[in-house]
Amino acid sequence: MTHTRIIETENEKDFGLIKGLADRLGLPVKEGHAEGLLEKQKTAFDNLVGSWVGEETGDEMVARIRAARNGAPREVEL
Repeated sequence: MTHTRIIETENEKDFGLIKGLADRLGLPVKEGHAEGLLEKQKTAFDNLVGSWVGEETGDEMVARIRAARNGAPREVEL
C-alpha cells in the first residue's frame, strides 16, 4: 500500500533536510513548487468558463429556469 504525505515548507534548509532523509531511506520523491500555481489555476478556469450576452438579467434568467421546471411525479421503474 502506498502512503503519501505532502510537506509544505518555505524554508529551503528544512526542505533539503526532509528530501535528504527520503533519499537516504530510498523513498521516491515527487517535487513540486507552488510558485505561480494559483495564477495557472485561474488562467485554466478562465479558459473553461465563458460569458452570456443577452438582454435578460441573471435574476430574470433564474426565474425563467425555475418556472420551466416540471415538478410532476414521474413513474419510474427501478
